[in-house]
Amino acid sequence: MKILIIYAGNGLADDLSLAAVKRIHTVLNELEVNVKQWDLDYQDITEEFLRELSIAEGVVLATPVEWIGIGGRMQTFLDRCYHSNQQELFQGKYLMSVVLTKTNGDRDASNYLTKCWDMLGGLEGVNVCGKIENSVELETNERIISIIDKKTEDFYRVLNQKRDTLPIGTGYSPRNISNEIELDRPDTFTKMNIIDEYVGDNKANKIIEEDPFIAEQRKDILEISDFLKQQLNQNDNLSGNKYIDRFLQTFICEDPSFNCTYNIIITDQKNKDIILKVKDKKLAGYIGTDSSADVIINIDTNILDEVIKGKLTIQRGFLTGKLKAKGNFTLLYEFDNIFEFTDF
Repeated sequence: MKILIIYAGNGLADDLSLAAVKRIHTVLNELEVNVKQWDLDYQDITEEFLRELSIAEGVVLATPVEWIGIGGRMQTFLDRCYHSNQQELFQGKYLMSVVLTKTNGDRDASNYLTKCWDMLGGLEGVNVCGKIENSVELETNERIISIIDKKTEDFYRVLNQKRDTLPIGTGYSPRNISNEIELDRPDTFTKMNIIDEYVGDNKANKIIEEDPFIAEQRKDILEISDFLKQQLNQNDNLSGNKYIDRFLQTFICEDPSFNCTYNIIITDQKNKDIILKVKDKKLAGYIGTDSSADVIINIDTNILDEVIKGKLTIQRGFLTGKLKAKGNFTLLYEFDNIFEFTDF
């Protein structure tokens, strides 16, 4: 994988975008990505630059904010790209935009940069924008560093998965999704009336088994029942398990629609595997094994200790091979967002 970083700042030590680029460069190197950095000036686009762009799978555009807009170097670069009839070099290339400011205007500048990339034929990947008081924070503030790291890892996954995008309303859209999308909205009232007619009759069971909507509802009811039972037995299952206690203390999920079962297999201990079930903004944790879990994580205690202390994210551990996982990888990557680990 090759990523081209295009830096449009002034190169001074207090440049926020420069400090962010250095951090992004470090993370990509840890992920063994081939990274090339191109520092913009006001000269014409060279053949060497076009060659680097043509072989890159993704592009990072980093620019400071000037007058609530992107800097002059980046604007000149985008203008020349647009008028050089080289749009084919941008088609299908994912963008990671980096727009940071000490005052304001970062959101407007980021949106503008993304729109320009759309017009050139590129694809939106990840946006990093915000207000940071001092460039030193990008090197010392653990929270800011973690955000930059996670955004970079997200961009790596976008490229690795060649993630598709929806068509856009303006600009150039190189990829299209079928115009015909059938929405199946089951008539709940009608289906429940049919079952009411067969209450106490064996035919009701047949309808439930054959109707996918009713089967799904029954499955949800069983899951909720199981979840409540697990919560009632939770105190008995937590005895002496520091990991489950830590998960319960740091759980921060506020999304009622997020439901998931994680099975953490501790590879260097027997009968210590952990099941974490998230349902309706609540977490249940207990000792056990569930082969039908949405995500199964294989990890040893040393790496798990790093995770619960906030020294290693599950994403970083998986990408670097420190742990193994299988199942729904979208839910795997959400693990770091529903727990707020700090060093303790």
